[in-house]
Amino acid sequence: MSSSTQASRINSLDQFRGYNVAGMFIVNFLGSLTITHQILKHNNTHFSLADSIMPGFIFACGFSFRMSYLNRLQKQAAKLVRAQFLRRSLALMLLSLMLFGWNSSFASWSDMHSTSISRFFAELVKANLWEVLAIIGACQILILPVIASPFATRGAWLLVFATIHILISWSFNYEFVYGRPNWLDPYFGAAGKRAWDGGIFGLLAWSEIMIVGSLAHDTLRGNSLRVAVGKMWVGALLLMLIGYGLSCLTTLYNINTVDAQASTPSQSLAASPVLPHFRAINNRPWRSLLAEPPFVVPLSAEKRVPNYWMMDKRVVSQSFTFFSSGFALAVYVLFVWFSDIAQRELPVLRTFGTNPLAAFIIHHLVDRTFLSVVPKDSPLHWCLLGLASSFGMTYLFVRFLEQRQLYLRL
Repeated sequence: MSSSTQASRINSLDQFRGYNVAGMFIVNFLGSLTITHQILKHNNTHFSLADSIMPGFIFACGFSFRMSYLNRLQKQAAKLVRAQFLRRSLALMLLSLMLFGWNSSFASWSDMHSTSISRFFAELVKANLWEVLAIIGACQILILPVIASPFATRGAWLLVFATIHILISWSFNYEFVYGRPNWLDPYFGAAGKRAWDGGIFGLLAWSEIMIVGSLAHDTLRGNSLRVAVGKMWVGALLLMLIGYGLSCLTTLYNINTVDAQASTPSQSLAASPVLPHFRAINNRPWRSLLAEPPFVVPLSAEKRVPNYWMMDKRVVSQSFTFFSSGFALAVYVLFVWFSDIAQRELPVLRTFGTNPLAAFIIHHLVDRTFLSVVPKDSPLHWCLLGLASSFGMTYLFVRFLEQRQLYLRL
């Protein structure tokens, strides 16, 4: 615990981070309840409001990572700064493991033999470790070598990560994440285990979003506020257009567009969830090649074979990565206007945004308590009462820390 706040802060970043922390509380509480609308639930087929929260949080981490790293470089040697952030990142991963556990267990002592222990750790590395704090820590390690590099260098690394993710997904990772047979399974040792939030190889995609956050930092700090807002709007629109454009490849997996020579449509398309049949473009009107827009539920699996180009948070597909990065940047621009230009703030977002780690830990403990008395099939009024109670109690605890200037830092 530290008893002092940072002397210099960017209000828009605190407000934006507070928005994502508050959004995380709402989504986590409502996500498992039957009455909750699809837009507030995670899914693996399209982009929902719930799916925007984690990318926004990682975007903010990339912004603050770049800012903190450059600030420390002014006072310390690069070698020492790298070592500090490496320790911090490993500490985040360890904290995540202690908070969320192994996500697996042994039923009895007799089950603890070399084969089961080997699989236990294989599943940990593949999927069970990768909750949000561990993902942030690992992504910081991945981009640590380039976090102090020029804008163009980090942009190039973003494209490198994107290319690698597409290639490994074509080779094995799409099936690997979904627990289907692939060539890596015999060597990795976690066959049949499904991952979430990308698993270990999803770190490449999450690192792209963190890099976008670092680029936003440079844009804001290197220009006047109004010029920065204009540049970030352009960047946000470009990223979202790229993401949506990539998602249009899903239309090549529509069942009725399959090559007539294939034995069955599903066999033809499922054989390559990453490399589509471009012959499906032939003789089709251009409008039929446009995917459903974000926030709209796409065609069902009976009409379109699931594939890599959906905005898929489980695989962290590139359509999801680019669109969610652009969406996070667009929302951040709104907070730049609200906080940095108009000089306004929402106190609740300030409270959460200046102490996000403490808020994150506290909300998991509070949620567990209130969800125990909110069954999944509860009516709307009871769900909202439970949400308000959980949110309010979390706020009271974090506000208590803020009033005493107690901030949890790693």
